[in-house]
Amino acid sequence: MPEWWLEATLPAVVFGLMFLVWVILPSTDGETDFASKIRDKIFKK
Repeated sequence: MPEWWLEATLPAVVFGLMFLVWVILPSTDGETDFASKIRDKIFKK
């Protein structure tokens, strides 16, 4: 297995997990940032 795959996939995995946590965490009242818009589209509030 080539060594470069870890250097390529590790940042993508970390970014993806952080993005999911950012979107899944509940928002505060009146929050209108990008994550709130994504969360509203996913969960259809």
